[in-house]
Amino acid sequence: MSNFSLPKDARLRKRAEFLKLSRHGRKIRTSYFIAAVSKGTEKNNRIGITVSKKVGNAVARNRIKRLVREYFRRRKDFVSGTNDISIIARKGLTTLSNKQINEKLNKLFEKIALA
Repeated sequence: MSNFSLPKDARLRKRAEFLKLSRHGRKIRTSYFIAAVSKGTEKNNRIGITVSKKVGNAVARNRIKRLVREYFRRRKDFVSGTNDISIIARKGLTTLSNKQINEKLNKLFEKIALA
């Protein structure tokens, strides 16, 4: 069952962690996402997801967060090393289907893996 979970140590949870990434992390931009990536201090990759009210209503924001979380959970070993990754969703994402969002996430994580 542990293969299907995203434990607390795989997530960014504190505001200070998000602020540190936004100040010191490498920024990687795509048309629908911004990612801030920095070397982490933990033993595995960690992810934090931010979706502001500008993106859509609560239902749309939660859908995007679920999709990003599930994508990362299934492919957390795709990015080698121990990185902290903060993903920020941009406007227009709510108009895309789940399949299209997964394709956009593929492009984002390919850029993260190369950087």
